[in-house]
Amino acid sequence: MSEDNKITFHTFTELVAKRAGVSSSEADAYLHQLAKTMGEELEKDSYIHLYRFGRFHTTHVGEQMGHNPNSGEPLIIPEHTRVHFRPYSALRFAVNAPFRQLRIKELTEDKTAWRIRSGVLIWLALLIVLLIILGISIKTWVFNQDLSVVVPEKTSAKVELAQPLHEARLTSEPASLSVATAPVEVQTIPTPPKTKATPPKKKATTTVITVSSGDTLWSIAETTLGDSFWWPVIYAENRPEMSRVNPDYVHGGVTLRIPILSGSVNSPEPEDLQLKTKAYRIVAEDYKKLNNRRAAMYAKVALRGFNK
Repeated sequence: MSEDNKITFHTFTELVAKRAGVSSSEADAYLHQLAKTMGEELEKDSYIHLYRFGRFHTTHVGEQMGHNPNSGEPLIIPEHTRVHFRPYSALRFAVNAPFRQLRIKELTEDKTAWRIRSGVLIWLALLIVLLIILGISIKTWVFNQDLSVVVPEKTSAKVELAQPLHEARLTSEPASLSVATAPVEVQTIPTPPKTKATPPKKKATTTVITVSSGDTLWSIAETTLGDSFWWPVIYAENRPEMSRVNPDYVHGGVTLRIPILSGSVNSPEPEDLQLKTKAYRIVAEDYKKLNNRRAAMYAKVALRGFNK
């Protein structure tokens, strides 16, 4: 056994040969055959029970979203199978025997920070309420001050009549006034000729590409847009014309429209991110109609949305 308590395969073979009373070559052949047989059975999704040792079984893990630990960029982890081992109770107790005297001690949660944070939030809420009340009071006071200022109305001179208007008589004819009218020169301003407005040229929104044999939407997005994770945008753009509504299927020889982004995949504009979110939602809906396990994953990503 090495210093780090690891047993090599050669050392383990010698231990088996010594305890079983067989040669090292026989023990080596037996261990190799055992490992090969267990691997073949686990590949068939079988359960292997070894008496007084433990149980081996496998679980299927579907495709899921993840992140590159080095760069932090999102990536899709392909579906795979995991192997699990659960030891029998006797083996588990024997391995944990040196730690049986240890007891679990629950640590008391420190609630001091919670009380301080709650007190600060309460005082902050009271301060906001007081500011709102103060603002309303000031606004009401200013409004009342404006109402108290009365603008004087313009009054015309009163004319007192010796008798009522309906009894008044005109004793003199009003003097005729002659007004001299000066000639007015009218200048006609020429109307500029109407010019036909030229409509602005529309910017192209898509390009086209012909699908070759072996191409996938993933590889087409990598080649045309520069990022394979944008493939749902291409699928959503061409979905109405596809012979089969299946995100995993694209027929060779067809022509696909590739959307032109306002920015780029590395520096997308807000409308580009909205387009990508909508495309992921469409892919999730189509996967759901096909009972595909990926529907939940793409729906979760579409609900969360994308940021720069």
